Formats: sequence, structure tokens, C-alpha cells
Amino acid sequence: MKNKIHSAVLFTIYFIINMVFLIKYGARQNIIPLSVLCIGFLIVNVLMSRISKSDLLIKKINTKSNYILVIIITVIYLVFCHLLNDPVKLNIDRWETLNYSTENWLQGNFFYDKVNHLGNKSSYLPGQLLLAAPFYLLGNVGYLQIAVFLLFCYALMRQFGNHVLVFQGILMLGVSLSFNYEVICKSDFISSFVVAATFILLWHQKFRDNYFKRSFLLGLFLGIICLTRSAVIIPIILFLMSSFVKADAKSILKIGMGFIISSGLLLASVLLPAKDLQTIYDHNPLLLQGQSNTIVSAFLIAITLVVSVFVKKINDVYYYSSYFLFALMACYLLEQYIVWETNYFESAYFATTYLAAGLPFCIIGYCFALEERQK
Repeated sequence: MKNKIHSAVLFTIYFIINMVFLIKYGARQNIIPLSVLCIGFLIVNVLMSRISKSDLLIKKINTKSNYILVIIITVIYLVFCHLLNDPVKLNIDRWETLNYSTENWLQGNFFYDKVNHLGNKSSYLPGQLLLAAPFYLLGNVGYLQIAVFLLFCYALMRQFGNHVLVFQGILMLGVSLSFNYEVICKSDFISSFVVAATFILLWHQKFRDNYFKRSFLLGLFLGIICLTRSAVIIPIILFLMSSFVKADAKSILKIGMGFIISSGLLLASVLLPAKDLQTIYDHNPLLLQGQSNTIVSAFLIAITLVVSVFVKKINDVYYYSSYFLFALMACYLLEQYIVWETNYFESAYFATTYLAAGLPFCIIGYCFALEERQK
């Protein structure tokens, strides 16, 4: 019964994340009535939720089917990455901001005081720039989304022996409107959370008996991941806190050393080029990046710390990460609605993408819940 509730809630969150996106952008076109789009979207999602229960699909889907699905989606994403070539003509700035932030970072320049064509400043943390750098050098930062999609697929294939669950997980991310928007616009918000979600899953698979077996390496990775998006600290706490409190002093010391080295080097790379401390204070990327006020964030982190003590299975990490991240971003949107009031849902300030922070955790958690129900 418990897993049935989790699966229902997680799929509902997945549906809401994408439905809100459809309503916002569907209302901006006049070709297809919004009501028709919503009904069609509902039907598609109902059918997608039934994949794991279809006897025909259970018989037909195998490893080959999953690889074919990955290839098809990857090819489509490659096309999407080249649909838009001039960010200045668009009413979006993430592509341009990621591009010039990565460029300036690689050149050793301080960039948090620079503004893009919409007048907004960069809030990119150095961990995210490290992830984007290889794709900037390849000439298209949009390839980052394809890379994290492939990483997500690999993690699913490693974790789940049930081919149908793997197929469903790949399809859910592959057809997600929020994620497709990120690919087309060369944005990167969801990629931070995909990296965190897949890292947790792969680390669990490799060291499920002792997460701190390679403590120093774990610390290095955590230093990078925690400097992608500040909100990823929530799933990291859920994943490691219960093991952390039981760990020996030597393991904790190694984790701390690894974390300090990787995070210290990354922070130094973006802060040292600043001309003085006042510049850093005036253009603090953590304040620019915050997707909720301090009180809400502190409250949710406190709840996360309490809940983490009771996390017993890897499934729980994904369940509660989905709930808390969704709640955090929903509070942010509610706060913005209170501030902007009229026409908020039609405005550019209604940042539907933020709701998708928990999307990869939601999908993996849903697969876990279905797997548990099948036992």
C-alpha cells in the first residue's frame, strides 16, 4: 500500500511539472485550443502510466528496445540543439548566460557583475561551469543536456533489471516538456539535478555496503556536485546523513579533505579574479541563485535533516528528494505570485522550469515504487 501511494504521488508530481509548463506556453499560441492540448496531454500521461501493466509491452520490451529508444531520443535532441541559434532574439537568457559565464570562467575573468541582453546577472556556481566546459569547447553548451540524458539512461539500465521499468523511466524523461524545453533553449537547470540523481544511484550501486569505502573520492565528487545548484544539498543529505553519523573519524576526515579541496579550488577559480571583497559581496552568486527565501529553505533543510535519520532504503532518498524539491520550488513560485500578483502566470517571471528540479528524482523514485509493487 505504501509503495502504491508513493507511485501515485510521484506520477502526479511528474504530471503537474509538465502540465503547468503546457498551460503556460500552450496559452501563447492560437493554433490548437488549450483545452484540447490539456486533454491530449492527460490521455498521453494516463497511457504512459500504464506501460508497466501492459502484458503486450511486457512481452515485447527488451534491452534492444531500450537502446533503440535512447538512440531515437538522442537524435531528436541533437536536432533540437540546433533549432535556435541566436539567443538574443529570444526572450530567454540561460543559454547566453551559461555561454558567457563558461567563457569568462575559462579565461580567468570575474563574471558575476556582468549582465546579459535581458539585464540579468549570472548565478552559475563553478561546479555547473565545470560540467558545461567540455560542451562549450565543443561549440554548443546545449550538448550538456544530451550528455546528462545519456547518463540518466545508463544509471537506469544499471539499477533496474526490469526492461519495462527502464523503458518507462527513459520515456518519461525523454518526452518531458520541461526537459525538452531545456534542450531546445540550451538551458541547464535540470541537468544539475540529473547529475545529482544519477551520481547517488551509481554510487549506491558501487558501494551499497559502505558508502564511505572511497571517502576521499566521495568528498571530491560532493564538492563538485554541491557547487552546481544549491538545492542539490537536499538529496545529498538524504542519501548520506544516516551513514555519516555512524562513520568513523578517519572516513569523515577524508570526506572533509576531498570536499574542501574540490570545492575550494572551484570557488577560488570564480572568486579570486574579483578586484576586491566588496565586488564579491555585491555580486554574491548564492543570493542570485536562491529559488526561495531563507526561512523556507532553512525550514525544508531542517526537515530533511530529521527525515534523513529515518532513511533506510535508497528508494526513500528518491521519494523524499522529489517531495522536498518540489515543495521548495512550489514555495518559490507562490512567493513570486504574491509579489507580482496580476498576470503572473502569463509573465516571464512564472519560471515553470524551477518546478522540474525534482524531475529526475521523481522518475527514478517512480520506477523504484513500481518495482516494489511488483515484488
